[in-house]
Amino acid sequence: MPTYNSGWKSDKKHPQKRKSNRNKKRMWALQGGLVLALSVVLWRVYDVQKVYGKQLQQNEAKSVDVSRTLLAARGSILDAQGNALAYDVSAFYVDIETTDLKQHLSEAAAILAPIVGSNVADMTKLLSSSAGWVELPHPVMAPAKAQLQTAFDDHKWAPSDTSINWSGEVTFTPTEQRYYPFGDFAANTLGYVSNGIGYGGVEQEYNSLLAGTNGSVSFQQDSEGFPLPGSVHVTKQAQPGDSVQLTIDENIQGFVENVMNNLVQKYQPENAAIIVTNPQTGAILAMASRPTFNPNSYWLTPSALSQNWAVTSTFEPGSTFKPFVLAAALATGAVSLNQTYQSGQTTVDGTVIHDWNDVGWGTLTYQQALEESSNVGFAKIAMALGWNNMNKYMNLFGFTQQTGVDLPHEGKPILFPSSQQGPVELATSGFGQGISITPLQQMAAMGVIANGGKLMKPYVTSKVIAPDGKTVKQVEPTVVRQNFIPQSVLDEVKQTMVLDVSDPKYGIDAAAKIPGYEVAGKTGTAQVVDPATGQYYSDRFITSFMGFAPASDPKVEVYVTVDYPKTAEASTWGSTIAAPYAKEIMKDSLQYYHIAPTGDVQSASQATSGAGKVTYVQTPSIVGMSEQAATQKLSALGLNGMFAGDSGNVSKQWPPAGVEVAKGSKMYGLLSTNGGDKVPVPNITGLSLRDATNLLAALSLNIQPTGSGFVSSQSIPAGTQVPTGSSVPVTLKP
Repeated sequence: MPTYNSGWKSDKKHPQKRKSNRNKKRMWALQGGLVLALSVVLWRVYDVQKVYGKQLQQNEAKSVDVSRTLLAARGSILDAQGNALAYDVSAFYVDIETTDLKQHLSEAAAILAPIVGSNVADMTKLLSSSAGWVELPHPVMAPAKAQLQTAFDDHKWAPSDTSINWSGEVTFTPTEQRYYPFGDFAANTLGYVSNGIGYGGVEQEYNSLLAGTNGSVSFQQDSEGFPLPGSVHVTKQAQPGDSVQLTIDENIQGFVENVMNNLVQKYQPENAAIIVTNPQTGAILAMASRPTFNPNSYWLTPSALSQNWAVTSTFEPGSTFKPFVLAAALATGAVSLNQTYQSGQTTVDGTVIHDWNDVGWGTLTYQQALEESSNVGFAKIAMALGWNNMNKYMNLFGFTQQTGVDLPHEGKPILFPSSQQGPVELATSGFGQGISITPLQQMAAMGVIANGGKLMKPYVTSKVIAPDGKTVKQVEPTVVRQNFIPQSVLDEVKQTMVLDVSDPKYGIDAAAKIPGYEVAGKTGTAQVVDPATGQYYSDRFITSFMGFAPASDPKVEVYVTVDYPKTAEASTWGSTIAAPYAKEIMKDSLQYYHIAPTGDVQSASQATSGAGKVTYVQTPSIVGMSEQAATQKLSALGLNGMFAGDSGNVSKQWPPAGVEVAKGSKMYGLLSTNGGDKVPVPNITGLSLRDATNLLAALSLNIQPTGSGFVSSQSIPAGTQVPTGSSVPVTLKP
């Protein structure tokens, strides 16, 4: 059988030798590979230690014993009804990985900015940072967190790029965020919180109580500053803060906010403020200022954060200052309401002072001076009052010091120093020009007239409440001083303010009249000084209204002031701009308090309220008439007579003939059988200061009062003949 030979020959002589050679080659290859791998490892160790060692040491230092403040839960701010106006809610710090986003910067910024309440430019700047991770400047709440996560999940800035784990490029760290459920509602009063610290308003004033006591937390962090999982430990528990309840009434504050929004929309003022108080206690029921801000996003309106115009501002009050000057003059006997003067213009130390209408209204009484808001009349009243009494009563009414309201940055009054207290400055102070005071000072002072003589400290917080719900502090009304103005004087000023609103002939503030209610009020239109020139602007004014209702038993006191309303100069008056809005607030508040209307207001002489209108009559001439005949003539006109002297006919009368006075007013006559320059001093014991002053004025005599109330004694006995122009010292007691 043939054999097939392929050419291959088997080495049957040395099979083990061939196998040994192959194994040696494999061993050498393996050993060589191990040596090479070890060399690479050793080189890497050397490289890390020498090149990156310093950086790793720094990173290691960052990753141990890190301690941060654990913010305490901040107490809530409640309104008078107990509703929360500010409280803490769960929120999240947001960290974003920017490396991949930088490739789609404009698109990503446009999507993310609206979610966090930022603008595209700021978001673009933040995402452009050279850092790998950036933190948003402000925490976000749950809704924004969900939107951010969805935005990264969808990555619409790069919808086709699925190679990147976009969802993992945003992280959220839990924290607390201050939340204001009603946005800019009472924002200037509340303030805002940044990094756990209160700024402005109640948040700042009561920060130490609201903030509580912070705790601490320790953890390890990586080189980027993020906590390592499982390393967080609370080393000190945080103690929650107390809550504060305000005097702010949510309903009245709502009236104010609505009115303020309408006012700002119509007039676009530079600044504006509205304050509503309870004049009996000084409690602030509502307060709003413009410009304002939303404390949930306060960083968007930085220019509005530094002021609460109702509290921080000082400016010339204008005619709203006149009721206090009148009260001081009546209290000291410097003038009386029925005393007359010539309106239009007057000259004081070479300076001509005009009434606001330039021509005046002829002969007026000082009561009518307030109704017509006559600057000439109040210049004369101030001159009669004198600097000593002006300073005394400015201090008593609270104009020389801050009110002490429990809100930060209260403005300070600017008054004439003694070195500048000349006759012109005295005259202009009489109508509220040249001095600067705050809205709250005016409100506190007006409260004296409204409540019967008590200067109350304004306040906005009623109680402090512990975290367990217990009241730890109850704030009570504070009487600063009282009984420095006779009640009879307060009644006269109050009724004159009622006439200012209701009198159809002389009252100029009818825009504040509420049918069925007695409203006492006064408007003001003040000039504004240009700080660049030191001169008054020709076209910039601050218009105001201040008043209270019901006049007989005030429940609300309202102040509205508008700085630089954008309207025609001829229409820029407190009566046309501020008064209508004050009326709206008072009307809504009276209805809210269920105070029923009682009818139209009546004149100053009528003791009871109810239906009726103010009627004026001209004073007749009663000189030469007997007491009986003069009494009958006065009675026929609705006037009352008061006479001094034992016998004879009327030789002098006051007011003079031809002066318009309200029905029910008194006229004074001197009975005398002889002429000459001397007159008998009447018996004035038991009379009010007003009646005593007017009776002596009818005799051309002056009063020199000490004390307040009614005349208890007179230094010059009744019947004593004294020269006309003499002063009669009297003592008054309540």
